[in-house]
Amino acid sequence: MDDRTREAGDTGLFSYTQILHLLKIEFSRARRYQYQLSCVLVEIDRLGSLGDMHGHAVRDQVENAVADLLNRHSRSCDFVGRLGDRFVLVLPHTDAKGAQLLATRLHDRISELDVRMDDRPLRVSASVGVATQDGDDSIFFDTVLKRAEGALAEVVSKGGDSVALAS
Repeated sequence: MDDRTREAGDTGLFSYTQILHLLKIEFSRARRYQYQLSCVLVEIDRLGSLGDMHGHAVRDQVENAVADLLNRHSRSCDFVGRLGDRFVLVLPHTDAKGAQLLATRLHDRISELDVRMDDRPLRVSASVGVATQDGDDSIFFDTVLKRAEGALAEVVSKGGDSVALAS
């Protein structure tokens, strides 16, 4: 864990309030200095069911493994945090192509996580939504987040375990 990580339980990620504040700041900078900003939302598929079937310890183990992976595979200028049960990455200076490439890599690495329950491997998958603010008509910081949520909802509605870029 490096010096850019913060609280949110055992995960070492920025909390809900912190990540929204950072998104707002970065959004303002992106608009002022005319650079692209992307947002990636990651939702662990069937997380609630994992907790119900195997207990909260297994759920926590999966969440911590995903949090660690997101921290390890993001840049030092990126911000990784929690929005409820979802993870969010705020990616300054990142266009849609770069954000989708990172999201696809993260999705693939999440499916390769070695999480075990009673010495048996537990398959982990994630749904990922990606959106970019690049000087378009976005005037509020949460616009890019809402677009990422829309892309994530599209993935979830199709069964999850995939990546979608907001149109």
